Amino acid sequence: MDLLSDIEKQLKQTTAQAFLIALSGGLDSTVLLSLFAKLRQKQPHLPTLSVRAIHIHHGLSPNADSWVQHCQDLCDQFQIPLIIERVQVSKTNSIEAGAREARYQAIKKHLQTQEVLVTAHHLNDQTETFFLALKRGSGLQGLGAMQQRSVLFGMPILRPLLGFTRTQLEDYAQKEKLNWITDESNEDNRYDRNFLRNEILPKLRERWTHFDLAVQRSAQHCFEQQQLINDLLNEAFAEHCKIKNQFKLLQFHQYSPTKQTALLRMWLAENQLEMPSKRQLTQLINDVVFAKEDAIPQFQLVSKVIRRYQDCLYLTKPFSDLTKYTLKLEKTTLSLPDDLGNLTAQENEHNLIFYWQDYSVTLDKTNLPISIRFGYSGKIKHHPKRPREDIKKIWQELSVPPWERNRIPLIFYGNELKSAVGFFRVFDES
Repeated sequence: MDLLSDIEKQLKQTTAQAFLIALSGGLDSTVLLSLFAKLRQKQPHLPTLSVRAIHIHHGLSPNADSWVQHCQDLCDQFQIPLIIERVQVSKTNSIEAGAREARYQAIKKHLQTQEVLVTAHHLNDQTETFFLALKRGSGLQGLGAMQQRSVLFGMPILRPLLGFTRTQLEDYAQKEKLNWITDESNEDNRYDRNFLRNEILPKLRERWTHFDLAVQRSAQHCFEQQQLINDLLNEAFAEHCKIKNQFKLLQFHQYSPTKQTALLRMWLAENQLEMPSKRQLTQLINDVVFAKEDAIPQFQLVSKVIRRYQDCLYLTKPFSDLTKYTLKLEKTTLSLPDDLGNLTAQENEHNLIFYWQDYSVTLDKTNLPISIRFGYSGKIKHHPKRPREDIKKIWQELSVPPWERNRIPLIFYGNELKSAVGFFRVFDES
């Protein structure tokens, strides 16, 4: 079966009719763009097929600007709309990992409802992904490598070329007289994927002609075994994970270490996180899950932080320290730091009403300056019939995790705390 008819068959098996193609300008994605352009012309078989493309400018190559122009020319030729997105690549971890995360996060901003992201991964890429997972010591989840259809970073992804080799893509490109760019970094064997692609896998393919197909079968076996494990653990997992970014730890200590790690991997996969190494997972269990009861431990995993409070794990992003912030409320709307949104004040005849997210609080009017802060320690009277109590105890009664307490806007009249928006207001002593 040729490339075009195979992809057409795949699309007929999906309900999707809108596709966003990840276009680097290299051989693989250029072939993919050409195939979708041809499919769009095949009326009336796919009459409502909508195709767009997106190119991510990572800024890592001196040739990056010329790649943008190449992709624009290519899309103009095929009459396919092109989105160009520039990103900053974090170098906290490897450049490869940073570029990948920046790329997918940028794409996610543009992916429309009901639209499917299409990538040009092929059979050779599958082999590389399998070996990289093997190098990391991955379990079944990682060795399952890539699937033709999956979800990544919360986005539906289709990989229609996964059953074809790079040689087959080259044959198609030459037949169609396509031009493509070559990323000079592909020759840099300091990168693990390039080392495998350029040095190791060619020798294996030379000795064993069908090596890539054998790896694909092994990856599929791993994927199916992981699916079976997930099916067997689904009932237990549902008890621990009722909210996507939270994992309840009740009865968790009674499980075997194998079951504990399997359930945590299911939770991380549910939240679209890359699987940690065995060492990282052991560290997470020892230092966070089974930390002392009064501890407030945390564990950073790529761009997320796993925290524990009481008998629950929480998955959050890293937070800035806001305890030193003091913001003056001089207009009706105040922009809060660290992606906390806006705080809005509305005035009526007798009161000021403050709105933040889904919360609100009504306070008396004042002639004092109004400010917003995010940290407070000491005793306050938060109920008319109760004495002053330490604010830490009040947060505990409200079951607010410690890291959230310094992210809730506190309204001050002058230097006097009046309210934590949405959680409590402060009453006078009288």
